[in-house]
Amino acid sequence: MTRFSAHLSTLFGELPVADRPAAAAAAGFRSIESWWPGEEAQAFVAAVHAAGVEVACVNMDGGDLAQGERGFLNVASSRRENLVAFAAVVDVARQVDAAFVNVLVGRAVTGISLSSQWDVAVGMLRELAGHAASAGVTILIEHLNDVDVPGALVSTPKAAAGLVEAVGSDHVRLLYDAYHAAMAGMDPVRDVGAYAGMIGHVQYADAPGRGAPGTGTVDLRAFLAALDAIHYPGKVGLEFIPSGEPIRLEPLVAAYEQPIGATT
Repeated sequence: MTRFSAHLSTLFGELPVADRPAAAAAAGFRSIESWWPGEEAQAFVAAVHAAGVEVACVNMDGGDLAQGERGFLNVASSRRENLVAFAAVVDVARQVDAAFVNVLVGRAVTGISLSSQWDVAVGMLRELAGHAASAGVTILIEHLNDVDVPGALVSTPKAAAGLVEAVGSDHVRLLYDAYHAAMAGMDPVRDVGAYAGMIGHVQYADAPGRGAPGTGTVDLRAFLAALDAIHYPGKVGLEFIPSGEPIRLEPLVAAYEQPIGATT
């Protein structure tokens, strides 16, 4: 069985939200993930059930992504909005049996020290972690590189891991993103092993460019081998932006994984 999960928001982002799960299933995927589906959340849930796919993770509403917003956990005045957004994503996650919800931390705001913003984010996550435990889901903390997201409060795997450790909850884990790690100057193949005990989920796109495997410098086959070396058991979300031919799972498996059903 393949470990690949289709990230609907990038692989099938040109389609309406409600059409994406079926498109992923038609392309051969049995696991999907998504950014927050917004007002179409219930249509997304219905489409997931109709397509018969499993959901690896769903993002919490992080604001207007097109305008550069990337979450508000570091903003004390956004506590109520964060609680409402978290309740909404947990509701969706429970309806589609998703174990993970990805909660974007935010970009640094001016006029407040970074240490104060960090403390606010830690406190907010501790509160959310309590709700996550009650709901039976796990929060993911993703690092966003500061080339694409200037001012990202959590811009490296090390920073994200530090936040996970500071929160200190079994219901908060690291989302290791190979693309963002590479854009932050890391070699994901060498770097990922440092976080073996805290990774909850993994995402991949080649870098630079956020394109398909082979368009940049992040060797997907070597990255998968590095995940095998740390006994990572979960899915690898393919979050790249495709170009050219429509995405199909089978060629990706043939090129980068052992054929389905093969034994070693």
